[in-house]
Amino acid sequence: MDLNRQPGVALHHQISTLIEDMVASGRLRDGDQLPTEEELREKYGVSRVTVRRALQSLEERGLLKRQRGRGTYVSAPLRSAPLPMPMESFLATMAERRSRSKPSVKEFGFVPAPADVATALRLEEGTPVLQVVRLRSTGRLPILHSIVHLIEDVGRRFARADFSRLSLTELLQGQSIRYGRIEMLTRATLADAPLAALLGVPMASALVDVLRIGHDEADRPFEFQRLRGPSDRFHSHVTIRG
Repeated sequence: MDLNRQPGVALHHQISTLIEDMVASGRLRDGDQLPTEEELREKYGVSRVTVRRALQSLEERGLLKRQRGRGTYVSAPLRSAPLPMPMESFLATMAERRSRSKPSVKEFGFVPAPADVATALRLEEGTPVLQVVRLRSTGRLPILHSIVHLIEDVGRRFARADFSRLSLTELLQGQSIRYGRIEMLTRATLADAPLAALLGVPMASALVDVLRIGHDEADRPFEFQRLRGPSDRFHSHVTIRG
């Protein structure tokens, strides 16, 4: 697996982020054993010291547990505390945010579902899914990079131009597809070189990183999104009333 080897983003951080992504997506579950340090070293083409630093950082955060003579195990999968919100309120909040920006479609087409997408959408790895990559901007200021994956029977209903005109929610509503529930995980990450260039920020800048899975009214997952943007441009404001 290729890592970004340009100066600015530490290799051990990239490896720890990749492992964290596998835990977040469910590819690695509580109690699963990781490959050995030597296997990880060969997989990523790095030194054993780099692998150890990556594993140590995850162990310090409580995501891994290393057992002498036995190996390294996932000890606590990423969990989020549910914060119920009426669907209408959530969609209205998203619509208000989108009204202040314009999307530019960078990529559009069907691709084999990678492992994390397949896990999120309950598909076999390699199943065709629609992939749409967009960059939202306010004026000339990029604020949000998004990668949307839709299951094939939903994705076949749309053309590239649709995603330049309307939001995904509006497109789905036009096809009478309603959300039953939406799961979201928000965390922090660092910008690699390609993403930093698109967002106009220095490499290794802190980004807000959101993973989102949309389910239909039959609880079938049909949409998987990853949204990333600079924390000073992409943020949420939630009011909770007692």
